[in-house]
Order: sequence, then structure tokens, then C-alpha cells
Amino acid sequence: MRRVLRVVGIVLGAVVVLAAICFVIVFVTSNREVDARVAAVPPPSPLGRGSVERGKHIFTAVSSCVVCHRSDGGGGPFINAPAMAVLNAPNLTRGPGGIGATYSDADYDRAIRRGVRPDGTRLLIMPSWDYVVMSDDDAASVIAYLRSLPPVDRVNPRVKLGPVGRMLIATHKLQFDATRIADEGPPPPPPPPMDKVAYGKYITRIGGCMGCHGVHLSGGHLAGPPDVPPASNLTPAGIGNWTDVQFMITLTKGKDPNGHVLNEFMPWRTIRDMSDAELEAVYAYLKTVPPRPDGQG
Repeated sequence: MRRVLRVVGIVLGAVVVLAAICFVIVFVTSNREVDARVAAVPPPSPLGRGSVERGKHIFTAVSSCVVCHRSDGGGGPFINAPAMAVLNAPNLTRGPGGIGATYSDADYDRAIRRGVRPDGTRLLIMPSWDYVVMSDDDAASVIAYLRSLPPVDRVNPRVKLGPVGRMLIATHKLQFDATRIADEGPPPPPPPPMDKVAYGKYITRIGGCMGCHGVHLSGGHLAGPPDVPPASNLTPAGIGNWTDVQFMITLTKGKDPNGHVLNEFMPWRTIRDMSDAELEAVYAYLKTVPPRPDGQG
């Protein structure tokens, strides 16, 4: 009996040592990934003409930046899942704790459209892959709006990674958008608003729809903590029988034609402030997307 207990003790000790080694490897590797610097990425082209009004519309409605950075731009807690991560969106204003006093327009642009900080480190939770196609004028407008915000006195702690989050980063299951952007090459030029389908695709991309519903827009559990329901299928296989009116009512009232109330993770409360022309363009584009079964991204 003593021999059996001794063997069991040795095995358990070996397991504990192995687990400790794995933890150290994951901890060191994830820190290395988070702290890794890339070569400074310049803006893809000179910023265009900025409009504070247009920038506010993109920030508050189209791209739903207010969901993370709040309506005052001061940021704050937006994910509290200790096993995954505790995340606070940064303060974008020029107030105490904010980045506005030190960021140049090019710094803002690199963060928004490239996912890279001025020091060359990559932003972890920032949907720059969605924003990389943003036009020069729209990017300039967002920056102009950020410059117009009153200073907010708010110091937000940086990301605190949990064991699951560290594992995902160490194994490259959780990608940095900066790396994803670099791997895909330069974005296409933005379309003119009069091309409804192409403009709808543009709004869909900078609106973050593909970030949650997948590049093919067929949904699945692609973003957010485990308790968030899978994203819906936006291809004709999912909303094929919806009329344009039903589509717009869904995004402005938060309830689909079947009476299903949209989950709060879906930012319909900000999307509802998009213009009718923008929502109509999105609908026109979604009708052209190849149908796919639910949950294929």
C-alpha cells in the first residue's frame, strides 16, 4: 500500500511540476507577444478633410466606438472575465489619464486603422481590421471629433490577462489586428456613396459587422465572452425573407420580424442612429452576399 501511495505521490508531483512549467511558458510567451514591437506603420495615405459632425456620427453610430470608449471618449471597463481578461478601453481625450495630449493625428490614425501604438506595440482588443478600410476623410473626421471632446479626468488600467486569455495569445488563437492587417496587404479604395451595394459593404466593414458575424457574415460564436450567444447569420440564408423595412426595424427597435429581442451584446442602440441611406445600403449589400449555413463565419 505504501508503495502505491508513493507512486501516486510521485505522479501527482510530476503533474504539478509539468503544470507549473506550462504556466511559466504560457506566461512568458504571452508577455512576449503583448510587448512585441513592430516597425512603425505610417498612415496608408495622407489624411483627408475632417468634419467633426461626420466624425461624431461614425464614433457614436456607424462604428459604435462609444460602446467601449463611452460617449465622453473617456473609456472605462468593458470586459470583466477574469479567466479571459479584465479590459478597460483607454481614455481618448486630452484630460488626465488620456492619450489626446500626446497623440498626433498620425498616432491616432495608426491606432485606429493599423492597431499600433506610437511605441510600436500592438493593440490587443481594437477592431482595426474593420477600420483599416476607412476612407482618409472618415479617418480624419473621427480624429477631428476626438480633438473636439472636452477633457475627461479618468485613468484606466491596461489589460489584465487571465490564464485562458494568455493561452489564446501564446498559441496565436487570439490574433492582434495589426498582424492580421499586415498579412492581408493594402485595403481597397473606399467606394462612393452613390454605389449603394459597394457603400453598404464599406459601412458593414467599418461598422464592425464582420468582426462579430464573420468575414462571410454567416455568424457563429466569433467574438465576446463564452456566455454571449452566437452571432446571427446575415447572409440571404439567414435573413433572405426579410424586407428592407423589416431589416431597418430590427436594427432600430432591437427586435427581429420573429419577435426575437436582440442580445445586448449587439450594439443596435448605437446602430439605430445610422442614417436611412446607410441602413438601406447595408441591406442592399447583404442581399448580394453568397448564402451560407449558420455559424460558418
